[in-house]
Amino acid sequence: MIMKKVYRLLLDSIYPRRCTFCDSILGMKEQYLCKKCRNIIPSPVIEPRCKKCGKPLFYKEKEYCYDCDKTIQSYESGIGIFLYQGVMKEAVMRFKFKGRKEYGVFLGKLMVFYAGDFIKNIHPEIIIPVPIHRKKQSVRGYNQAEVLAKIVSKGFSIPIRTDLVLRKKFTKAQKELNKKERKKNLRKAFEVKKEVGNYKSVLIIDDIYTTGTTINEIAKKLKTSGVEQVYFLTLCIGQGM
Repeated sequence: MIMKKVYRLLLDSIYPRRCTFCDSILGMKEQYLCKKCRNIIPSPVIEPRCKKCGKPLFYKEKEYCYDCDKTIQSYESGIGIFLYQGVMKEAVMRFKFKGRKEYGVFLGKLMVFYAGDFIKNIHPEIIIPVPIHRKKQSVRGYNQAEVLAKIVSKGFSIPIRTDLVLRKKFTKAQKELNKKERKKNLRKAFEVKKEVGNYKSVLIIDDIYTTGTTINEIAKKLKTSGVEQVYFLTLCIGQGM
């Protein structure tokens, strides 16, 4: 026990652990959040929400958001746990672009905590994280969706497969494009292995859902390969209308 504490002190002095929300250095007794940030964990998205993509809606009488009302989605349904704003947006940005891979543990655990009912209802056979191109992964050092997916996989005891959907085309960042450009950008971007057809129900995991173009493109290819039901789970999601 003493040696473990000494090792922890040495490790923290070289690679100090930081608060997932504010990036400040954590104390010995603080695990994922500092004392201040423990009181500002955002509330998860609740009803009314789109029956297809799970985006929060302004009006209770609506069933679908603007995008899902106008677009045929290839997946069955999905949810994002938090709105992509405030401290959660800042945490995702550091996790995704600033090398804070360790944030994925806490963020993934939040997904597990809040997605229990959703997972029980859909019963996915496997989890597939949204892949990134090998060039991006070599620069970033990891795939943020895969980091989250591994935590969710462990939390629900659902196998994860990272070899069934590959990103073969190097694409522009989706956030820089409009909806029409996003679809064109992802054309022929993904390769799906035939083996995926052995599974009937698949859960796609990503960090953010905005227009849903990426997840919808993967779902379309999974369906073409024989998968019957495709769902998604993301940490954050945009606001519906």
